[in-house]
Amino acid sequence: IKTFMKASKLLWTVVMALTFVLTSCDPFSQNEPTIEGDRYKYFDSSAQRQSFRVVNGSGKQYNHKVDWHIIGILEENSSTYLTKKVDTLSNGDFRISYDWVTFTVKENKSVIDVEVQKNETGKDRSVFFATSNSYKQAYLPNMIVTQRAK
Repeated sequence: IKTFMKASKLLWTVVMALTFVLTSCDPFSQNEPTIEGDRYKYFDSSAQRQSFRVVNGSGKQYNHKVDWHIIGILEENSSTYLTKKVDTLSNGDFRISYDWVTFTVKENKSVIDVEVQKNETGKDRSVFFATSNSYKQAYLPNMIVTQRAK
């Protein structure tokens, strides 16, 4: 019985130590690409362009260890794709557009330019810029672009 008790305590200690190690450090989250600042990007109703840096999970410059690609532009809070067509420009940048918004991924996937057309609809409008990375197939980096009516 003593041997069984010692073995079960040892097993319990090993299980708890492994659980702590595996849950306390995620080696991928620090490298996963994300958009600098909040993922919600707001534009007023005028035509404009803004650039957003891609950084890693700890906020440092994106180091390209985790590659990512564009899935498409979706309706916000929906699984309906507005477009999946990604064009490669002559300079190597990637561009994906839908109606009033264009995303241009530049500088080896380290910068994303967002350009919106003037909003004359009288309503706010939003899209989800969906991407995928090689580790978890998560939508990282991603952003929700909202353009106000006024």
